[in-house]
Parts: sequence; structure tokens; C-alpha cells
Amino acid sequence: MSADVDPEPQGQPAGDEPQEDLDEAVLEVAEDDAVGDGPHESELFESAGHRRRRRAVQAAAGVVFLMVLGVGGAAAFSALRGEVMPGTRVAGVNVGGMDEAEARRTVAGAVRGTVEKTVTLTVGTIGTEQVDPATIGIRLDVDATVDKLLDLGAGDLFSPVRALLGHRTDVEPVLDVDPQAGRAELTKQLAGYQRVAHEAELKTPKPKPLLLDKGTTSWTARDADVSYEPAEGGRSVDVGAAFSAVRAAVEKRSGTATVAVRETEPKVDDSQAERVDQLIGTFTTEHPCCQARVTNIHRMAELVDGTVVAPGAKFSLNQKVGRRTTQNGFVYAPAIADGEHVEQVGGGVSQFSTTLFNAVWFAGLRSDAHQPHSQYISRYPPGREATLDYDTIQNIFTNTTDTPVVIRTATTATSVTVALYGHTGERTVTSTTGPRIPRENGGFSIYVTRRIEDDGTVVGTERIGWGYQPTAP
Repeated sequence: MSADVDPEPQGQPAGDEPQEDLDEAVLEVAEDDAVGDGPHESELFESAGHRRRRRAVQAAAGVVFLMVLGVGGAAAFSALRGEVMPGTRVAGVNVGGMDEAEARRTVAGAVRGTVEKTVTLTVGTIGTEQVDPATIGIRLDVDATVDKLLDLGAGDLFSPVRALLGHRTDVEPVLDVDPQAGRAELTKQLAGYQRVAHEAELKTPKPKPLLLDKGTTSWTARDADVSYEPAEGGRSVDVGAAFSAVRAAVEKRSGTATVAVRETEPKVDDSQAERVDQLIGTFTTEHPCCQARVTNIHRMAELVDGTVVAPGAKFSLNQKVGRRTTQNGFVYAPAIADGEHVEQVGGGVSQFSTTLFNAVWFAGLRSDAHQPHSQYISRYPPGREATLDYDTIQNIFTNTTDTPVVIRTATTATSVTVALYGHTGERTVTSTTGPRIPRENGGFSIYVTRRIEDDGTVVGTERIGWGYQPTAP
């Protein structure tokens, strides 16, 4: 019987027939046994082998068919170079089978109309804007899109086969995007949705000279007549986010986009403004009339007047006033630089800096940065004064209260006054100036102590000291 059995297929272990063939063979044997006229066992295995050979031939024929079809399709594709693959759509528009000229006309017309259609941009809950993509720098790139269509299927053997079998191919259009120009244009269109927050406008009395002592003295906060105009919240729209939303809508061809509106609160609102009801600190220094330095003192006072320092915020005199230049209203006047007496633009502004420092000192606020002069000048309180230089010497303080502080200034021909309005309750600040301690170089050192009492309880003490060089002859 073994001589009649077909050889086993290569790689198939002897005697290990595929289960499907064995099942069918067993079924045939069972049927033949039932009628009493079954085939010989050798005929049974010949039938199974025949079926295996038939299936192998069919599979090979299928592969050959696909290869022939693919080669034929590829040949057809090569012959049709310059035409768009059949079954191709771009942005939903059918361009299959078109030559280059027709495809270009279709892309520049119907496709452009689909891609660059107006987008309805919803701006928060405020309103909507009709945005033209082309106007904000989002345009269809016709040349690049046509090239993409004509190159479709290049290098893919079976792409023509799929096309000939009716397969549909959707191609994304190519966009030409200019984000910088687009955001600039969109900024103009969304300008009406932007609103700057306005702080409560505090109105305080004009300061008068009340405290001029250069030595030991004290100050107690007192009531003041303060009013305010209500604050107004602001809102802002992120133009970059709006541009991205419109671009996404164009790419998806949805026709709609949304962008959020962010509400912005004023730094000083009505609830804070209504608590400003006291003159919490003040100081006045005097100067001779009509000197060039007076112009600079008064100019700095003018620039600072009315500044509001929010609770917890810092105030920098240099940052507020800016560099002292003739363009900024300052003039040449005597100053001390590196211990030398020189003429410079803005000379004399240290007098305003000293006046501000003392107002802060007697308000019980925290001074974060200040520096006395290198040489003592008799018009200032010794040890309790502050020079200023834009690049190297700062005068900075922090509003350590929970109420806004309003800086007001006033000038006369012979004086400058700084007053701070806010609320510190029953606060008394006592400043004690120590003796002058001679130094070996001819100058002197001095210490000044500040004691802060709230409602009769000492809540803080501070001691500052400084060593002065001899005054130049």
C-alpha cells in the first residue's frame, strides 16, 4: 500500500496529514463502508493529495493574477503620468482622472472655495466673528496641492490596482500658513473683545507739610477724607489661541471654531479702595529755592504722584521714574558719584528719595532696599536718608498692609512732601536717633531705631546704622 501513497509535502512530517483533509477522507470512507463498495485506501490518499495540489495551483494563479494586474496597472499609471489617479478626491471634491490643467482649475476653484470658506469664530459667550481664513494668512497652496495629486501612487505598486478596482482615495489639501501676519490681522478683528481692567481711582487730599523732624520723633496714623471711582474688570482673548482654532477649523473643514475669554480683575478693586481712609505716613524736606536740582526734585515728585501700591506689592522708585534723561524732563545739576561732586542729569533727586524713605519709615512699612549718602548732607535726617542711582542704588519698599497705599506728593519753591494714604488702624511709629559716633577718618557713624505699635502693642522694632565719610571741604 505504501507504494501507492503520494510522497509527503516538503516540510510536512510523515504521517501528519492536515486535519481538514483527514476529516474529509474519514467521511468518505464512512460513506463507502455504509454502501459496501468503498474505495481502496490508496485511492483515499490520492484524493487528498490531489486536493492539496489543486489549492496550491489556485493560490499561485491568484498571485500571478495580482502581479499581472499590478504590473498592468503600474504600466497604465506610467502611461497616464500627468493625470490624477482615478477615484481621487481632495477636500471632498472629485478630481480623479483629470489632467494637470483641469486639476489645477478645479483646485483653484471648487477646492479653494471649500478650504477657504468663512469660519464662524465664537468668542466666549460674548459674540461671534466671521473670519476669512485667507485674510488671516491661511490659504490653499494650489501648486503644492496639484503636485501632491499628480504624485499620488508613485512608488506604490498596488496603488493603481486599488484605483482600477474602484478604491476611493481622499487627499488632504496643502495649506500656506503665515502665523505672524495672521495673528496681526486677527488682533485687529478681535480688538473689540479686549478690555483693560481699571483700578478703583482713589481721590485723596493734597499733602501738606506735617512732619519735618530730623531727629527723634513719632507719628500716629490719622483719619483722612478719601473717596474713589469704582473699579472695572477687564477681559482678554488669546489671539494665538484664536488663530490656532481657526486653522484647525480650516483643516477639518468644520466651519466653526471657539476661543475662550479670560476675565481680568483690577489690582485694586472697590472693596480694597473703600478701606483707604487714613494718612498713614508722611514727611517733608526743605531745599533752597530756584536751583537746577529743584527742577529734578519736582519732576520726580510729579512722576510718582498718585501711584497706587496694591496690598503685598513692591514699589521701586527707579522702576517707576525710569532713567533720568533730558528727554524725561531732567536737567544737569550737582550730585555725588563715587564720593566725588559732579554735574549729572538728574542731580538732586536723592532729596525726593530721602523724603519718600522717611514717609515709608513712619508708616511702618518695610523698606526692602535703600542706601544713605556716602557723605552727610545737613538738610537730611542723619542715618535716616536715601540716595539714588538708576544703575546701582535702589529705593524699594513693600506695602505690608491689606489695604492699597496711595503715594501723593506736593512741592513748593522750597520743599517737597510725600504722603502715604491707606489704613494701619491705631498705629504709632517712634523713631529714635542715636548719638553721632566719631570715626577715625573724620566722619561719624549713627544708629536709628524704629518702634511700631498697633493699638498700644509693640509689633516690631528695627535698627539701622550707617557710617559717613568726612564731608569734602
